[in-house]
Amino acid sequence: HSDTTLPCDWDKSVVATLEHNGMRDDELSVRSNSCSFSFGIDTSEEGLSMPFDLPLTTSRAYYPPGIKAAVYGANIRAKLFSLPYGDQAMSIHACVFDFLGGFPDQCMMEDYDFVSLLRRRARLVNNGKCREKVSIIRGPPALCSPRRWQKFGVFYVTCMNTYFVHLYAGMQSADELYRLYYSQDPPERKVQESPWEVELKKILD
Repeated sequence: HSDTTLPCDWDKSVVATLEHNGMRDDELSVRSNSCSFSFGIDTSEEGLSMPFDLPLTTSRAYYPPGIKAAVYGANIRAKLFSLPYGDQAMSIHACVFDFLGGFPDQCMMEDYDFVSLLRRRARLVNNGKCREKVSIIRGPPALCSPRRWQKFGVFYVTCMNTYFVHLYAGMQSADELYRLYYSQDPPERKVQESPWEVELKKILD
């Protein structure tokens, strides 16, 4: 997500959350297996003026109606259901990343699948004394470029995001979603094995 801007001192916030700095003893029973920033859209003058394709009659510094509602809804979703977007700059301990086998090797919905694995692990690691959770970092959000909402509108983008999640949950493959979203075939794979399968094969050999 190269169109996402991280807040100042983002690295300190990540380390403090994953290492549980400043937490009370009674809070340490719930450990963070990962953390993400709150979701935000860059509505500064500079952010709204970035190049994007719109009719010539439209001002370049276009503020899409309903964009605050989109931000609010995304943060409610992330906090209530532990489902952050990839735009929220997820950070994770290397040991947890390796435990889950790395990112799913697919052309779409890899962040959705990866968060699902983290949530499943959090449910399994619950022995009464210690639990895990997908944490949302307190403080300034990670800011995503507004260009998609400027180009297509808040309602369309929100509906399409929801639609594709439902299709994927309904067992549509990532390759099928890619063809539907981009109107072209997914990139050709050079090898069938995922990166972690290649590394595992090296270890076993």
